[in-house]
Amino acid sequence: MIVDDFTISAGTLADAARELVERGASSVYAAVTHGLLAGPAVERLDASPVEKLFMTDSVETQPVEFSDKIEVVSVAGLLGEAIRRIARRESISVLFS
Repeated sequence: MIVDDFTISAGTLADAARELVERGASSVYAAVTHGLLAGPAVERLDASPVEKLFMTDSVETQPVEFSDKIEVVSVAGLLGEAIRRIARRESISVLFS
């Protein structure tokens, strides 16, 4: 499992996945908080050994067609609840348990 804060071109992510497979990994999954996916990023991911990339919808990804390897996870509910709790001066620490 590769975990990173963001990916733009997916070059480093694809290289890391290949390195893991060369060193014996039987499968590679990745998760990024911010998936910007500019330029050849989707093609790089498709050509890489990454089986699935999980990324949040924290940034707009433009009108880019995603492959089946990419799964977008919404953070809307989490952000909405955090805003509600902050407005009511309630703790947000329960959101991280």
